[in-house]
Amino acid sequence: MRKVLCIHSPKGFNPTHLSSGQAWKIMRLITIFLFAACMQVCAKGYTQTVSLQERNAKLEDVFHLLKKQTGLPVLYTRSMLKNSKPVTVNLKNVSLQQALNEILKDQGLDYSIVSNTIVIKVKEASSSKQTIPNEKVETIIDVNGRVTDSEGSPLVGASVKVKGTTNGTTTDASGVFLLKGVDENAILLFSYAEHESVELKLGGRTNVTVVLKSSEAELKEVVINKGYYTEKQKYSVSSVGRVTSKEIERQPVSNPLATLIGRVPGLVVSQQSGVPGSSFNVQIRGRNSIAQGSQPLILIDGIPFAAGNENMQLINSAINNTLQGSGLSPFNALSPNDIESIEVLKDADATAIYGSRGANGVLLITTKKSRIGKTRVTANFNSGMAKVGNLLPLMNTQQYIAMRNEALANAGTPASTSNAPDLLVYDQTRYKDYQKEFLGGIGHVTNAGLSISGGNISTQFLLSGNYYRETSIFPNDLPNQRGSLLTNLSHKSTDNKLSINFSGGFTSVENRSASSDLTLYTFMSPNSPDFFDTNGKLQYVYNGVQFENPYSYLREKYKVRTNNLTSNLTLAYTIWKTLTAKVLMGYNQQFTDEQKLSPADAKTPTSTIQGHSGLFGKNQYNSWNIEPQLEYSTNLWKGKFSVLLGTTFLSKVNSSTSIDAQGFSSEALLESLDAATLIDATSTLTKYRYQAAFGRLNYNIADKYIVNATGRRDGSSRFGPGKQFSNFGAIGAAWIFSEEKFISNKFNFLSFGKLRGSYGVTGNDQIGDYQFVETWRPASFSYVNDPTLVPNNLSNPDYAWERNNKLEAGLDLGFLKDRIVLAASYYRNRSGNQLINYRLPYITGFSSVITNFPAVVQNQGWEFLLETTPIQSKKLRWNSVFNLTVPKNTLLSFPNINTSTYRSLYVVGQSLNSIYLYRSLGVDPTTGQISYVDVNGNNAVDIEDRQINGRTDPRFYGGWQNTLTYAGIELQCFFDFKSQTGRNPYYFLYGLILPAGSQKNQPLLIDDRWRKPGDVSDLPRITSAFPGTIGSNRSQSSFVYSDQSFIRLRNVSLAYTFPKNLLTKIGATSARVYMQGQNLMTFNRTKGYDPETQNILVMPTLQSYSVGIQITY
Repeated sequence: MRKVLCIHSPKGFNPTHLSSGQAWKIMRLITIFLFAACMQVCAKGYTQTVSLQERNAKLEDVFHLLKKQTGLPVLYTRSMLKNSKPVTVNLKNVSLQQALNEILKDQGLDYSIVSNTIVIKVKEASSSKQTIPNEKVETIIDVNGRVTDSEGSPLVGASVKVKGTTNGTTTDASGVFLLKGVDENAILLFSYAEHESVELKLGGRTNVTVVLKSSEAELKEVVINKGYYTEKQKYSVSSVGRVTSKEIERQPVSNPLATLIGRVPGLVVSQQSGVPGSSFNVQIRGRNSIAQGSQPLILIDGIPFAAGNENMQLINSAINNTLQGSGLSPFNALSPNDIESIEVLKDADATAIYGSRGANGVLLITTKKSRIGKTRVTANFNSGMAKVGNLLPLMNTQQYIAMRNEALANAGTPASTSNAPDLLVYDQTRYKDYQKEFLGGIGHVTNAGLSISGGNISTQFLLSGNYYRETSIFPNDLPNQRGSLLTNLSHKSTDNKLSINFSGGFTSVENRSASSDLTLYTFMSPNSPDFFDTNGKLQYVYNGVQFENPYSYLREKYKVRTNNLTSNLTLAYTIWKTLTAKVLMGYNQQFTDEQKLSPADAKTPTSTIQGHSGLFGKNQYNSWNIEPQLEYSTNLWKGKFSVLLGTTFLSKVNSSTSIDAQGFSSEALLESLDAATLIDATSTLTKYRYQAAFGRLNYNIADKYIVNATGRRDGSSRFGPGKQFSNFGAIGAAWIFSEEKFISNKFNFLSFGKLRGSYGVTGNDQIGDYQFVETWRPASFSYVNDPTLVPNNLSNPDYAWERNNKLEAGLDLGFLKDRIVLAASYYRNRSGNQLINYRLPYITGFSSVITNFPAVVQNQGWEFLLETTPIQSKKLRWNSVFNLTVPKNTLLSFPNINTSTYRSLYVVGQSLNSIYLYRSLGVDPTTGQISYVDVNGNNAVDIEDRQINGRTDPRFYGGWQNTLTYAGIELQCFFDFKSQTGRNPYYFLYGLILPAGSQKNQPLLIDDRWRKPGDVSDLPRITSAFPGTIGSNRSQSSFVYSDQSFIRLRNVSLAYTFPKNLLTKIGATSARVYMQGQNLMTFNRTKGYDPETQNILVMPTLQSYSVGIQITY
């Protein structure tokens, strides 16, 4: 067997600790160096000059010097050098070819330069003289050929490599390759992204044609990322969902979380508001904790996303609507164009290796990476629009006035200028459609991207940039703009021992928005006065009556700038064939700088703050992560055995500053704090430290029996001394029964079958920092003119980790060569040792203290994924993917709950998300009021009469995707659905927020209301006298909660890919045009009501449309 000498790569550098202030400077330098390196990869190394002065040097040593000067590896067998002669040369600034001719003179050797590699070979005329007695003569040949896909189309940039060497190349635009200096009996390796790899033994052939089959739809070839390792889905024991870049690119959205809605079993993602930049709720397999966080761990290229999914804002605006609990999403600073895949880790086998951080599941976001091949330049541009789809129809002026008069009459209250200016002061003939005014606009979207990538076998690079701009549908076209840069550089030494991978990204976002969500003001009385006077200035008084002017929230200038910096360096070295050492180092910084500038004319005459003022906020997250690892793998008995050991060192710091500044003399000085006469500032600083040691054992026996064991010891700074460390672990196993002959012989229609199961324990430390110690805060009073402090909380150094026990059983089946694939999973997660706020007697001076309580929360359910390919021909293909989740959340136990303060919130045996409601008996035809069930029979409606009336967590949910491809045309449609109980519009119309009968316009929904005794209606009477008890009862009754199930056409994508024979005329390798739509249709009970946000006072999710083109050279 031939041995090849490979020259080692230059030594790597040792990373040092850097301050966060230096990170951006280093990022800019790295980007410059990476770009230079990218250009160097594309250059042809053999154009360099060579200078050598050697006397009687060994030929092998000369090759070393040649490599050192040119950077090109030299490929040869040691047998070739056994009869070599000493080399004496005196070369100065000669070409590489001249140098090689002089060095190899009289050596009986020749050379060729293939893919930046110098290949040494025996001269044919002298081969007999160079042959060692009793040694087999090696015949060196040149090989050419063509690589295509299953349809005969050439694969551009496919990798062709000689097995066991670094000799290799890539195919050109026609799929053609040429390899020089190849052993006639060598084995060639052919590979291409999303295609099956092929090994081919030459057997003396000099021309070959290779067909690589697509592996996109084949279960056994899908490779899934689990963070610390990757593995083929065929051999996976875990429950992992996956969304690919292809699915992401089909959706015209700005937030990556939007691409996950309805696509992964067990994952619930819901949008909180349609305002650009607003947040999404994310939950994996239900709510595990009574009082603490249920957010999953979020990693980008293995590095924790510093802010997670928390609200980044410090100042109220339209983005963080307080009526919805929404906020600025950190993911707004992450471009979907940069993402290669998103994996969702759910069960114990997948998450236990992350310990406490993975208690609520894990989202692994992998950015795009460089690939082997000729330099490729890809440009993508699309443009579109966004708008509100449907809204609840509102009353016109005449209907509104009639409603208001009816409400006053029912209350027995005469109209006056104070309680009814809309009836006595405002113009009774004026009508303004404020839905059209504030929500009728069109948002314009522009998205442009450019990437360059390529590389040879040893070094690959990627550099991409993206610009995104979206304007709000509010008046003034407030823009949300994002610019992003992504770099990736991968290198592997010529001996394949050392590998280096660097990923870095920087994103800057500027979001301008109204200072309040104007959706609330679409319900203003339709005859409200003009918002501007004849001079175009804001007005707040009409005929002596003051009114609220929504344009003041547009006059206030709110802006938030978000920067996100991510860098990741992975070094791996193969110590020997079975042992690899690796270290992952990463840094993430997220920073927001926001301001709300309020000029004097944006304030009402009765505002407590007059004049020019401003609010300023800065919020920063810094996260460092270092993970050294050792991986050992070997063949053991009939299988493959591997061990992974590692440690984690994580540091996260969050600092924030809020400033309230007043007394500016001019609007022009609002951005200068030095111009303020009154400044009130507050700041916070929290630090989180986390350490862990982990290990994983994997044993795959004959590709049929797989066993995993995972253990981890975690340490968290969120617990007191003696409680900071805890142990977690999991065990999983799988049996691929389709590999058993007694099954495969009998059931030939079964292409794949696997039983899998896992059990493990994880922890939860999502309790906030410094909760175990007593903290203090500034008091509102002083002592002898000195500032004072008061205790903020009561310390409890004895509370410990919540513990989550996860059980999973699954069955994966493939039929008819995987044209039908079914995956079914049953899960049961039990979370105990709950961390809750325990109520204390008032005499302690504190209302509660955090402590562990022996309550147990269970989440169990079924998950199904069915993928079918009903039609698969040469031109036409139909692929269908359907997923369904049926979850159930239960409070299994809560000792003495009936004597605790939680008795009115939770019931043992019911969901944590159960709704405690007064049960409505309908509207009394005599009084027009809603009647309620008197449960305790005391002839009064009180808190003891509330009962559980459903739950807000979904009964079931899922999605259905269909993809049709024909002759370059691809049509994809995706529906998501959810069965749920939630708030209906009457929650706002008959509750305490937007009561019918007040000076607020109402939807036509209430037109069929009770008006006089004897009327039979489902809607109660309206009245301007709105007693608090009645309003409270209505807002907590079954009257305002109902079925809010829906089916939504979430995404439609139509694309045409141009045939390759047309592209060759313009020098392109691929090109496609496409149209996309998002949130196009919704089927639910109440037309015009968004069942996703369930709030008529929040901007609903928007419909969006776009057209675009993508071309690659």
